[in-house]
Amino acid sequence: MSDTISFDNTVTELNDGVVEEIHSIEDIDAASDFELKHTPALEVIEGAHGQTIKATIGLKGIAHPQTEEHHIAWIRAFDGAEPLGTVNFGPTETPVAEFEVKRASNQIIVQALCNLHGLWEARV
Repeated sequence: MSDTISFDNTVTELNDGVVEEIHSIEDIDAASDFELKHTPALEVIEGAHGQTIKATIGLKGIAHPQTEEHHIAWIRAFDGAEPLGTVNFGPTETPVAEFEVKRASNQIIVQALCNLHGLWEARV
């Protein structure tokens, strides 16, 4: 995976130079089931040593399938432009990831890659 990221232009570079458009939901109330099942759901958990971001895939109870043919390959998180980590998933693993955050920036960005439908993003 490449480190080239451009959030402002909604484009990121993946897998040795392959450029992917970043998909996100503009209006949650008008979102389709397709959009809801691909977008990361974010929960901020306050702890004794700071915050943790818990990312699951799917909003409003619409879960993403995890099959050999259609699955979330990974979830990664950023504190602004600073990478927090990446969690990879096999086709039958539940796509849930947790990232510890120091909140150096004003925005946490979480991305998920669907093997069929590309890169999806949510921000806190």
